[in-house]
Amino acid sequence: MPWAILWTTLCTVCLASDTGSGLVVDINNDGSYRLVVNDAPWLASGYTFFNNNRNQYSTFDKSLKLVTTARSSGKDNFGLWVSTEFNYQAGSLPVRTSIKVYVKPQLPLVIFSQKYLDTATKTADEKTDNVISSFPSFKTFTNRNVDLGYLAYGGYMVGYSKMSMGRWKSDSSFATGVEGGPLVIFDNSTNALVISPLSQFMAASNQFSKTKQEISYGIMGPVDNVPSNYSIDFIVYYSDKGINQAMQGWGQFLKTFYQKDLYHRISGISLNYLGYWTDNVFLVYLKFLIFFMCDIQCPGAYYYYNTETNKNYETTILDVVNYIKDQKIPFRYTQYDSWWYQKGHITGALSWTPRTDLIPDGFKYLSDQTGLPFACHNKFWDNQTLYAKFNGGHYNFISDTTTGMAYPEDDQFWLDIFNMTQQWGPFIMYEQDWMSQQTDHCHAMLSDVSFGRRWLISMGKGAEAYGNIGIQYCTASSRHILQSLEIFTVSQARASTDYSPGGKQWDIGITSMFADAVGLAPSKDTFWTTEVQPGSPYGEKQENKTKLNSVITTLSTGPVGPGDGIGYIDLTVLMRCCDSFGKILQPSKPATAVDDQIKKKAFSSYPGPDGEVYTTFSNISGLIFGIVLAADLSNSYDLTPSSGWTFGQLPTSVVYSGTDPTKLPVPFSESAPLSLGPSCSDVNFCLYYTSPVLQLGNGTKIVLLGEPDKWVPLSSKRFSSIQSKSGDVTVILGVNAHETVTFNFLIDIEPIQTIICDNSQGPSSAYASRISIARRSCTLV
Repeated sequence: MPWAILWTTLCTVCLASDTGSGLVVDINNDGSYRLVVNDAPWLASGYTFFNNNRNQYSTFDKSLKLVTTARSSGKDNFGLWVSTEFNYQAGSLPVRTSIKVYVKPQLPLVIFSQKYLDTATKTADEKTDNVISSFPSFKTFTNRNVDLGYLAYGGYMVGYSKMSMGRWKSDSSFATGVEGGPLVIFDNSTNALVISPLSQFMAASNQFSKTKQEISYGIMGPVDNVPSNYSIDFIVYYSDKGINQAMQGWGQFLKTFYQKDLYHRISGISLNYLGYWTDNVFLVYLKFLIFFMCDIQCPGAYYYYNTETNKNYETTILDVVNYIKDQKIPFRYTQYDSWWYQKGHITGALSWTPRTDLIPDGFKYLSDQTGLPFACHNKFWDNQTLYAKFNGGHYNFISDTTTGMAYPEDDQFWLDIFNMTQQWGPFIMYEQDWMSQQTDHCHAMLSDVSFGRRWLISMGKGAEAYGNIGIQYCTASSRHILQSLEIFTVSQARASTDYSPGGKQWDIGITSMFADAVGLAPSKDTFWTTEVQPGSPYGEKQENKTKLNSVITTLSTGPVGPGDGIGYIDLTVLMRCCDSFGKILQPSKPATAVDDQIKKKAFSSYPGPDGEVYTTFSNISGLIFGIVLAADLSNSYDLTPSSGWTFGQLPTSVVYSGTDPTKLPVPFSESAPLSLGPSCSDVNFCLYYTSPVLQLGNGTKIVLLGEPDKWVPLSSKRFSSIQSKSGDVTVILGVNAHETVTFNFLIDIEPIQTIICDNSQGPSSAYASRISIARRSCTLV
């Protein structure tokens, strides 16, 4: 029968997962609905409302009138869908809401939509963190018999600053409004829902009412006008394989929906090679009117607002580069932070060109002398900027008199800015900082449903016009991160607060999950490789977690950019991240917190780790080599293959220490877990690797251990192929000129054996080599 008729006949649709269980959305003709997971009701609908002409029309007081209910079907790139539409009258304003599901193939998601059928005016709410429309809206289901937890991203740095976890209940407290982010609701088994905007990311918002015990999704509160035919969508995504898999599946749908191009993430120099950073390292986030004061006074990397004695920045940078070249440290680019451009009355950028007192000969000279590509930081535009027409410049800007900031409203501006960088030398990355500050306090940004989106898309298209320029978002709220789905040049985002020597901002396992899901590499920020660095402008600050910062940065798949002073780079710590050419030897995906860690925060009695336990892996020729990092633990926790990696069955494997090479691997399985405990501190962290047991035709068992002096001993950036044949295991790898690669392995769990791939005296170029385990040899391919 036609799908429309089937939908009329049935008021529920089951969204089955691969295992046959799944999410069901029950929809009633009166506009109410509920979400049911595995026959257990999780969420019931709250109230639908729309603001118009200074009034709120709501199903709560029945002032929002349901006019008609309609059902339709159709087909798009994802398959066959069915939709229920509710036509409402909010005073004189006609609006439509809809609930859409995919039925062939059955997809584990529901899309909720709002559409304005006419222009709405005088809609603003007096509270910034409220919404002017509500659909969907959820409250805890009073009769449910399942205990639920939640993870809510909130605040800036990919939802790091105000991230919260706990039990999903009436008095739950988490960031909403302009600081809100994706919400994950889960049980203590393997079921999880992800709720987020699906479109209009810069205008989408949510509010949580403790009085009504519900969370409402809609348009952000300060918006005072919504144009006719404006629509906004929200998604609920379900997985029966846990929190990590729910986030991955949700993100994959979003990336496919927007056809997100990952070129800049895959090929960008800053995400593939070691760089030297002058990034700031301890940003005090203060509220509007006083946060501008944090600039020169705040700590940074060794050379953040700090030059060598009696030298300018140009000479200091040249001295840094001469030092790293003398030490043969393979930095492949440099990053210049906010110290280099002229500031205005609130420390925003007046012009984005080098100050002549700091870099007197300009970037082209500096680039020619260093021979290195470079990336540049920008904070925000001061409303005294020389580029604005209202200050005698050439471009349209919007001035926000409350904050003193200005916002380019001119596509040509960004084209000309990035064209200027082409004259400077090999410019590879633009870092847009202070993003949440620019959004949270700007009237134009908050009151216009499209301005924020136009701002970021215009910036992205300007960079896109010049090929290889990538963009990093910094202090970005969840809305900025989601908006990057439409901007191909955005490849990375800061996933932590700013680094401060000795501090804790390395704990990015949960924000990395969010960034990676939507196609961005998470950045941990700069770090020191040496504990004590005399002469730094930060007094007695010391870094006793140099190795932890180094390994976390490497496992993040984001930039690896230390900010040590001249003479203070510890090569033993640093070079564990990369090969001799500076290529970062990364895992196949960022390290993320295991589900059990998040569940422990929600359910105190849950047997999960109280601390940080992250896992990732390398996939080489279909073989999975796992990585486990545990730090800052205060209890004991047993990690199993299924609790560490939720993508599928981990093959029969062994586990071995990455910090104690004298320990032989031991079996790793569901019945033989990896025991972690309080000895895994932030200074003496625990690092383990898993490796599959490869069995040859004669019964010989081979275990590949890889490079013992790298954080990722088996990385697909080094090893392109591993083949197990009847009598041998062969490994194809790249060896750089003047480089020696040490490769460890086991045969029948005997003492560790080593093969050396030596190109130290070989040709002056990299070459592919073949390791033969049976022959104990490494030869040129």
